Amino acid sequence: AASDVYKRQLLTCYAIPMTQINLKSHTISALGGALSLMEDFKKNLLKMGKTNRTVPAILLIAAVFFLLFGIFMIPHKDQPFDPTSGGYASLNIVYVMGPFAEQTSDGRTVKKYYVAENDKGYWSIISTENSCPFLVYNETISDADLKTLVPQTAVGQSKKIPKKLAAYIVDYFNNNGFELSLSDYEQYLGDHYLDTTVPLMGSSLVLFIFSAVFFILSVIVLISFRKNGNHIQTRIQELMQNGEFEPLCQDFQSADAAFYDGLGLAVSPHYLLDFSNLQYGFSVYPLDQFYNVFKCNMVNGNPTTSNYIALEHKNGQRILVAACPNVSKDFNAALDMLKQSVNGGMQW
Repeated sequence: AASDVYKRQLLTCYAIPMTQINLKSHTISALGGALSLMEDFKKNLLKMGKTNRTVPAILLIAAVFFLLFGIFMIPHKDQPFDPTSGGYASLNIVYVMGPFAEQTSDGRTVKKYYVAENDKGYWSIISTENSCPFLVYNETISDADLKTLVPQTAVGQSKKIPKKLAAYIVDYFNNNGFELSLSDYEQYLGDHYLDTTVPLMGSSLVLFIFSAVFFILSVIVLISFRKNGNHIQTRIQELMQNGEFEPLCQDFQSADAAFYDGLGLAVSPHYLLDFSNLQYGFSVYPLDQFYNVFKCNMVNGNPTTSNYIALEHKNGQRILVAACPNVSKDFNAALDMLKQSVNGGMQW
């Protein structure tokens, strides 16, 4: 009998720790669930710092587009200059005559126009920078030098000769003993000139610059998102230290709670979170502080093009949130939810 008592006591002693372990398991499970809810709530808050998530995406897409278009526009091979068609081209120049015209900007010469003779003895019209890189007849060379000259390759863009430039061409040739007119000069010189001031990758460089600008703007927006996230994280830490974060988190577990990232607003049955000033993270407003909610499109008594949700505080102050140019579905949903949550007072 004594032996039986001993066995029963032994079994009882082992049963107690087993019950305690189960209790601990339930406690840990409950704690883990609470922590998981808080982490999810933090993630939702941090997402509010990225209210314009489509902006960096659009900027990056634009950057890639201009980059690819710029690569596509790079001329893979310049063609021999044809005075009857456009495009990037090259011309083997022996010497030039002129200049017969100059282009100025703000009182300074930015471009000069010459008649160029190529290695086949044909004349063409070209333009250069103010300082001509080619041998100029009667300036740097004479008739005695012509047979010893080595052609220089000029690369540029073939452009249509404008009417005013055509008039200068005709005058230049007529003044030097060649009879040309506006009706027949194209038969001898064509209707295009080679602009050597345009870089071979001129169009592509412009597109690359656009690509770089859009990329930099997207980086700036992404950096601002990161800063916004840091500000929100700081605000979360402040609320946790003050013991205000847990009840806030619990209230946002309600099925009626909603995050309106397009409005910079989050609403639960008892709280309003305003993310309009992300420099300070977000503002927390207990809804029992207000007595009236309505749509407003006036600020300080002056009409505006934006619509706001106005909340009138019991101390007489008014706050404006959810600024937007057009009333959206989310705007109306947030307004209705706030009207249902705020008690007392007339609701417009």
